[in-house]
Amino acid sequence: MRYGPDDKFWVVTDPAPESELGDVLFEASLRDLDLQFKGGLKMESNPTLFTEKGEAETEARARLIARNVTQTIQRATRGISLLHARLVRLIDKDGELLFEGEVRE
Repeated sequence: MRYGPDDKFWVVTDPAPESELGDVLFEASLRDLDLQFKGGLKMESNPTLFTEKGEAETEARARLIARNVTQTIQRATRGISLLHARLVRLIDKDGELLFEGEVRE
């Protein structure tokens, strides 16, 4: 499939602590994505491109769930000494990694 500067696709990024679905899932073109990077989007946010909205939405929701799980573990372990960061992984039924995050003290 060929994409020009103004052809649309779907973008999913890692959520910030207070992100909602609309913050991590958006429709964009190459021109829009260029502006997003100029405006502060970083590769550390793991931007991922999708041609299908449904697939992008599934990915975005999985990232939000993983973020919520990570935050819950962080709250639950406050006051407990963690000698090392703990890695939390969300894996789908086929064994594919959907999200990965560290829980730190």
